[in-house]
Amino acid sequence: MHRALPGGQLPDDPAERREALLRALSKAAARVMRRIEAVRGDLARAESAVAMAKRAQPFVAEAARARRGADKLAALDWSSGQASEVELALDPARDAREQIEAIFKLARRLKDGAAIARRRLEESDRTHSRLADLMAKVGADSEADLDAVAQLAKEAAPREFKLGRGVPSAPGRSPRPLPRPPYRAFLGASGARIFVGRGAAHNDALTLHVARPRDLWLHAKGHTGAHVVVPLEKGASCSPELLVEAAHLAAHFSEAREEHVVEVQYTPRRYVRKPRRSAPGLVVLDREKVILLRREDAILQGLLAREVLE
Repeated sequence: MHRALPGGQLPDDPAERREALLRALSKAAARVMRRIEAVRGDLARAESAVAMAKRAQPFVAEAARARRGADKLAALDWSSGQASEVELALDPARDAREQIEAIFKLARRLKDGAAIARRRLEESDRTHSRLADLMAKVGADSEADLDAVAQLAKEAAPREFKLGRGVPSAPGRSPRPLPRPPYRAFLGASGARIFVGRGAAHNDALTLHVARPRDLWLHAKGHTGAHVVVPLEKGASCSPELLVEAAHLAAHFSEAREEHVVEVQYTPRRYVRKPRRSAPGLVVLDREKVILLRREDAILQGLLAREVLE
């Protein structure tokens, strides 16, 4: 009898064992590569935001003097050593200074998150390289210890490498599965966690027993779907970027997942209550705000690739 591995076991037939292991290694490597691509996208957005902040620097003084309703700013840029006139488009409905400050704020936030992203990229690159080495070993060495290779793969990529359902670890005795939290967890580009309820009853558990009063609560307005919670530190607020990411998850894990524009309601958890004897997942909001989300596939795919185990 072959040794059981966490998360599943290999078949008894040698050819099937090798094929099953190669298939599991290939799928794990693909999952890691999707994470690598998502992190690279996060880094590219951070670099773009920093570059935008650099371009916005000449407009700081002009923004302070801009008339209300201005749709652009003009300034002189001396970065090349010679004066050149540059323009920056504005939203006429918003204050010019607020728009310039928003550019700098986004750049600072993404620049801070970039350090985390670079570490995750290095770790993911190492994991992918290790899985590739193990695939090569299984393919080239007909005498390879497949159980040992599977164990090494599990150690290298514990979330991505899966052989299938678990099996009894001893005759007549089944291992007791570890209890799952009532939510799935995802990381935003900044490294912040976002919780998504697994189902109706799990939504209640997440909202009523896991979320704190100060945490931000979201849901696709007018649609059946998951409760989403953004944990916040005391006195902290949810950044616009994190709000958009959480809204993407609320829309995706709802009946509106195929729609390109979705209304997502959000409010601090303290304004969410559950009526007595109401159906699982049904809650009432004492106050709310609504974001009109225009879905961006790059943001959603990045979030899905950054799912983590809690």
